[in-house]
Amino acid sequence: MKVILIRLEGPLQAWSAQGKLGIRDTEREPTKSGVLGLVGAALGVLRDDDVALGHLASLRMGVRVDRAGTLLHDYHTAGGGRFRGLKYAVHDTKVCVPSHRFYLQDASFVAAFEGDDGLIARIADALVSPRYPLYLGRRSCPPAVPPLMEIVDGDTRQALHGAALATRHDEGPFRLVLESHGGDGDARYDVPLSFAQAERRYGRRYVKTEWVMVASTSPEQ
Repeated sequence: MKVILIRLEGPLQAWSAQGKLGIRDTEREPTKSGVLGLVGAALGVLRDDDVALGHLASLRMGVRVDRAGTLLHDYHTAGGGRFRGLKYAVHDTKVCVPSHRFYLQDASFVAAFEGDDGLIARIADALVSPRYPLYLGRRSCPPAVPPLMEIVDGDTRQALHGAALATRHDEGPFRLVLESHGGDGDARYDVPLSFAQAERRYGRRYVKTEWVMVASTSPEQ
């Protein structure tokens, strides 16, 4: 079995699993829907292509938290003002629309996907030459480093345990969030079933968390 390792690192990241009603939250590590959104953009998968998305969602996912980062709260407003002399409106209202947006600052993660060898190879090629721009959960969050790390043999746990650290200065133990099977673990509602604008849908998966030490195998930075 092949596993692809993806580095998710940037000044800001946002991995929302339940944001609504003016609060756009972020989880403390990348969600499956968020990272598959990045992968889908690289592959050029259209938002309403549920079949292609289903193939991606079948991949087993794991995440290693190299640097957890810190939480940033942005009080954001839109509308309620004037633009070029005209009232600027959003959501069919002329009043200011506020929202609370949360981000992770200076975080670094390794995401691993395990599955069909051919699909893994296509993802790797697409990450090198993406069809659409890549971002870390939201369009305002571009990656700071090339996402593709490598393809390795084994399973997600083995791959994440052996993956290089972002820098030699990162110290463990490191948190692993591993997708499990058979309803064992904590439930997460972040499996993308459809990214269609009119009806986004998500399914449930289960994850387990563990802590590991990792050898410092990255170049000095």
